[in-house]
Amino acid sequence: TIRCVEFSPYTAGEGGMLATASFDGTVGIWEKFAKDDDSQDDENDGGGKTPTEAWECTAQLEGHESEVKSLSWNATGTLLATCGRDKSVWVWECIQSEPNDYSGEDDTQFECLAVLHGHSADVKSVRFAPSHDLFGDGLDVLLSCSYDDSIKCWAEDDGDWYCHSTITGAEGPLLHDSTVWDVAVGGSGVRLVSASDDGHLGIWRCYTSAELRQLESENK
Repeated sequence: TIRCVEFSPYTAGEGGMLATASFDGTVGIWEKFAKDDDSQDDENDGGGKTPTEAWECTAQLEGHESEVKSLSWNATGTLLATCGRDKSVWVWECIQSEPNDYSGEDDTQFECLAVLHGHSADVKSVRFAPSHDLFGDGLDVLLSCSYDDSIKCWAEDDGDWYCHSTITGAEGPLLHDSTVWDVAVGGSGVRLVSASDDGHLGIWRCYTSAELRQLESENK
């Protein structure tokens, strides 16, 4: 069973790339290559070759001990996060060839940067969001939601990923009292919405550094 699929927001050259999460514990990386199909004639140019698209599985990422539930690319396509039934979150770096070096061959490499533990049950979904210079020194933070009813925020500091915080509600340690199935991040990264088995949506705001300074000055 393939549980999740997502296109990379950036791909070198003229190709395309997508990642698939499977119940066999692996993550498939698929790339699109253009090739000439001798069997097809282009009627518009008098019988020349017609370029066609071919999708190939160029990499298979292994490490999860059981089903991979979800995956997410960051905004630049340089990081891929995966999560699964084994309660872990993995962060992979995607290293691609430059456009002028693109040859249609498998020039993309993946390296595991971190295996994150902190959830006590299945991790259902992961999403990258901008860090707004509030979390560590990286450009991205990673949000994960779980069967343990929680949402965790993971940050990067000097190349090391760590759990910065567990997002909590104003009236208790956790906003949701049942499985958090998914999270969505607004385009600017200042809004987060969580969806839970308890029938509720949680709406969160991420304050930028400037907004926090303004709030602090107003509260003095």
